[in-house]
Amino acid sequence: MIKKIVFLLFVCFTVVGSAQDYEYPVIKDIVTDNAGIFETEAAQALRNKLKNFETETTTQLVVLTVNSLNGQNIEDFANKTFNQNKLGQVKEDNGILILFSSFDREVRIEVGYGLEPYITDIVAKRIIEDTMIPEFKEGAYFTGIDKATDQLINFIKNPEALKKFKELIKERDRKQERIGNILLLTFGFFFLITGCFVIYISGKKGFKIFKKFFTAEIGLIFFTINILVYTVYFCFGVVLLAIIILTCFKKYGYQVEPFIETNSILIFCVSIVLFIATLTVITIKDLVVKNKTKLSFSLFKSDYDSVIKAIKSIGSSNGRSGGSSSSSYSSYSSSGFSSSSSSFSGGGGSSGGGGASGSW
Repeated sequence: MIKKIVFLLFVCFTVVGSAQDYEYPVIKDIVTDNAGIFETEAAQALRNKLKNFETETTTQLVVLTVNSLNGQNIEDFANKTFNQNKLGQVKEDNGILILFSSFDREVRIEVGYGLEPYITDIVAKRIIEDTMIPEFKEGAYFTGIDKATDQLINFIKNPEALKKFKELIKERDRKQERIGNILLLTFGFFFLITGCFVIYISGKKGFKIFKKFFTAEIGLIFFTINILVYTVYFCFGVVLLAIIILTCFKKYGYQVEPFIETNSILIFCVSIVLFIATLTVITIKDLVVKNKTKLSFSLFKSDYDSVIKAIKSIGSSNGRSGGSSSSSYSSYSSSGFSSSSSSFSGGGGSSGGGGASGSW
């Protein structure tokens, strides 16, 4: 028994130790195809292109393919691999890593500090979404990566081409924003009308129930049931209006998520209290001030029909308003390289996590 316990402890410590000592790939070639997705001739042509680019500009554009990310997110994997291999030149930090994971079906362009003002996150994102992902979906992995390197090389060597690309991105974003605004206005108007209608109906029905209770036409039990029904109905309308208001705030740059997380229950409670208090005040004003009616109450008298009508009215009102709710990382070893040379080494650069990721 003791031997089994010792063995289990040994296994646990071994697993924990191996997880802590996990080593990221050591890049010894500017094109390292550990996933084996490139043809030999194609990989060599890409390798020659990237070496020539480094010679001309000192920028290191490195391609690394892996079988798996070993359960890690691609952003951390790329950033740690980049910094461990010190891609780019010292002080210039002009390295770029294209990381491709075949099992996870993810790709990332990791950009060194020095190139982040040029190859911005949005530029990297557009290259991935517009150039790489369409090819990857067709199984043309090399083509997608090769085209992406062509774009990156062109943008770094030709600032005017990069400027035009950024202008195209802005124009497309403006078009998408206009479409988004139209959709937002359309749904916002629908939610606004529906929310106001629901609140109006719940208030109108609730007012009638309060009048019946304050004149002893119904008892406390059936009054409570009715008011609970209309309060739920009222809260539904409040939610619709809240969606519109919070969406507008978010659109103009306000962080609404923390506010919702910390104050949602409070808002509901305040809304319910205001609903009940408003109905009470309006009812008393109508009965006592306007009609000079003497208030009276009953604990047990009930109007069964009023409850049934209330429930049915909720169903019919909902029908009219329409439903608005609608394997592990392939044990990296030196045999995993498909490089034709071992002359590559990073120049000492680093990355702070700039770039973009995508999946297909």
